[in-house]
Amino acid sequence: MLRKLLLPALLLLAPLLQNCETSSDETAPASGGAMYSAAPCPSCGGTTGSSAPGGTGSPAPGGSQATAGVLTAGEWNDLANWSFWQGLQKNTEWEGYQNKWGLYTAAHYSVTLTDESGLPLSDARVIASTSPTGTPLYETRTNQEGQADLFPVLFQKEAEPPCFLRVEYQNQSFDLGAASVGQAEKHQLPVQSTALSAVDLMFVVDATGSMTDEINYLKAELRDVIARAHAQLPSAQLRMSSVFYRDKQDEYLTRVQPFSNDVDALLNFVNAQRADGGGDFPEAVEIALQEALKQSWSSSARCRLLFLVLDAPPHDEAKVQMQELMQKAAKQGVRIIPVVASGIDRNTEFLMRATAIATNGTYVFLTNHSGIGDSHLEPTIGSYQVEFLNDLLVRLILKYSKS
Repeated sequence: MLRKLLLPALLLLAPLLQNCETSSDETAPASGGAMYSAAPCPSCGGTTGSSAPGGTGSPAPGGSQATAGVLTAGEWNDLANWSFWQGLQKNTEWEGYQNKWGLYTAAHYSVTLTDESGLPLSDARVIASTSPTGTPLYETRTNQEGQADLFPVLFQKEAEPPCFLRVEYQNQSFDLGAASVGQAEKHQLPVQSTALSAVDLMFVVDATGSMTDEINYLKAELRDVIARAHAQLPSAQLRMSSVFYRDKQDEYLTRVQPFSNDVDALLNFVNAQRADGGGDFPEAVEIALQEALKQSWSSSARCRLLFLVLDAPPHDEAKVQMQELMQKAAKQGVRIIPVVASGIDRNTEFLMRATAIATNGTYVFLTNHSGIGDSHLEPTIGSYQVEFLNDLLVRLILKYSKS
């Protein structure tokens, strides 16, 4: 529940926040359910500087105005901290989560591609199969640095078949040969990289009743992020979309704003949403992702980012569908970036981090430093930087859309 009497003071203190970094043990636990607690944060603001002024948002519960630059968050990229993630998978509790969702990331293949001039080859299609001419097992696209991470046996425990990589770029195909688990492959291809301008951003948001404590603040942050991304990417063909979702017994399952370059239309759509419904803990996450991936994503793009804002996992029976959606997102080059709010449990943390890994995304989580909403689960990670959520999301958008 929001602390209505403290909120005005918190809003006055927000601009005074500076950089802070939480610290924790860098070694993943080998067993048990230990988690890494953050050190007290005397100030927040992160590496991107003080928050840009945000407009007044929708009324928050209790009559206060929700303003951008208030919610605090951290980011953890498991692909950039792979040994930590590997150690965590040996934890007895986390082994249980792997089995529950049927997600096994041990067979991890990484490749970086450059063109004939040594420039990163972005949005190249990378395909993994068990033989040079075999059926594709996993497919993804390279990022702005020409890197792709593949998991051809993501749904098979302790499986490590032969893996052959193939690249498709500019209507040409290149066989990279056999790849080895854990080795970062680097290949220079006899092509010239193509400058890409399309940037697709989608915001998928849980709008069930459990999000009431934070949704008006999240809406204010999203409005600020959308406006700033539009202003800071003048050379990009920026298109944005949004999906708000609830659960199967609610007033609606999904509400969709299709991809468009009309920023005002998206802002109006976001502003019109409210939190209600739900009831049980899990929500229709898989339905929302299914609807999201059906939208008109660009066939070629600098990046395709799907920010998944939620505080609850999908229903257990959605296990296979979630697996299929991860594989589909990876194939489409859609990077899923979960943004987890108050209320998630360790099981949801695992699933969201695995989703980010499988789609070459990263993991974002709200923190308690803002004082907004119910208590936020401290993630099982190493040291991280606390930032204002709007600054963090803009930073990620600019990072992935770098041309």
